[in-house]
Amino acid sequence: MISETWRHSEAVMNTYRVMFNITAHNPLSRVDPLLEVLRGYDKIPAATKDVFIFIDHEHESDKQILLDLLCPNLKTLCIQVIVAGPEYQGFALCWSHKQILKLAIETKAYDIYMYSENDMVFTKDHYTYWLTYRQFLKPLNLEPGFCRYERYDEKCVPFDNYRKWSLSQPTKDVWGDRPYRVKTFLTPTLEFVGFASLGNPYMGFMVLDQEMANTYINSQSFDPVASFELTRHRCWPIADRSSMGLAFEGLEADQEHRRVVPIVKEGEKLLIAPCGLVEHLDKKYSTRLADEDGTLMDISEMLVV
Repeated sequence: MISETWRHSEAVMNTYRVMFNITAHNPLSRVDPLLEVLRGYDKIPAATKDVFIFIDHEHESDKQILLDLLCPNLKTLCIQVIVAGPEYQGFALCWSHKQILKLAIETKAYDIYMYSENDMVFTKDHYTYWLTYRQFLKPLNLEPGFCRYERYDEKCVPFDNYRKWSLSQPTKDVWGDRPYRVKTFLTPTLEFVGFASLGNPYMGFMVLDQEMANTYINSQSFDPVASFELTRHRCWPIADRSSMGLAFEGLEADQEHRRVVPIVKEGEKLLIAPCGLVEHLDKKYSTRLADEDGTLMDISEMLVV
């Protein structure tokens, strides 16, 4: 059972200061997904919720329009729109928040720090799971992770980890002919039967507490160039590396990354718990998979013993 000292009641969560950083290229082209993401933040209990939205320099003129569209719909968020410098072109925009983030961390301005793409839905349930289990998993050199999916043709498609992952033996040919062994961690908790380390730990966002954040800003992962080496055969591009957090830092000899997802049992099936699943508000990856694969795999089919 999870220690009660690790559980976070809403009263405790209401004392936390949270910083959200979001990247939005050509922001007016996808206002609806951004608004849905912000509505998720709006329902998270906290004393302070400051949101910094970084838009590309080419769309500087959209700043006030974006604020006028967003702010009336959100009750508990303090939103600022920041125009990135012209040096943050293309996917480099995803790194434009780093200096403001670093200053906030160094001055301990917040308790929780988050960076996200502008179409990743992060809710109160996700936040509560992350807050609770980050302390539980730290002694194992692990952190709470999430599996992304897209809704397509009445299915939830796990596009980042699109394959059947064996929990008992290596999954073959994950990167070319390179296999991957899912590490499992059994836990006697009320919520989950255990945790598992999927092959791809990418989430489209990162969440850090003050301790993790201090480590992050002094790590190789905080460097837009040097971080590439840490991803090794995964070859994450610059945009993906902006949300690495500590996933590849301080690994033990048998670890490929630190992120794990929570597992529940329903009947004879093992599934990722709902709090460990995050929706990507798009269909571009699942559409591509549908064109290649025909019949898409649902997220409920991805774990096998």
